[in-house]
Amino acid sequence: MKILTALLVLGLLAGCSSPNDQSAGRTEASIAETTQTAVPPSTTVASATGVVESVDAEAKTVTIAHGPVAALEWPAMTMTFQAPNVDLTAVEEGDEVSFDITSSGTDTTITSITRR
Repeated sequence: MKILTALLVLGLLAGCSSPNDQSAGRTEASIAETTQTAVPPSTTVASATGVVESVDAEAKTVTIAHGPVAALEWPAMTMTFQAPNVDLTAVEEGDEVSFDITSSGTDTTITSITRR
């Protein structure tokens, strides 16, 4: 049993110390480019269209009945989105809109919105 445990530990250590194949062959320029990206790797950026159901410019939220969002594997639904950096006075209830969102975990934020 001790030998089996020792072999398991050695195997785990060997796996942890091996080089990361994903970074092999990357140039300094490509590494710098990756680190300057504004969107964290766990964040998905997507675009969608829908109809504005309500706007709360003071709370910086907008409720939109949108179509499917393939990039996020979402079906059509109605959602209230945070929009902290978007001018929501440009849209109103009933407007057909196109919008861009960023999604990370359960946090989804509208980054731009335009009437169609």
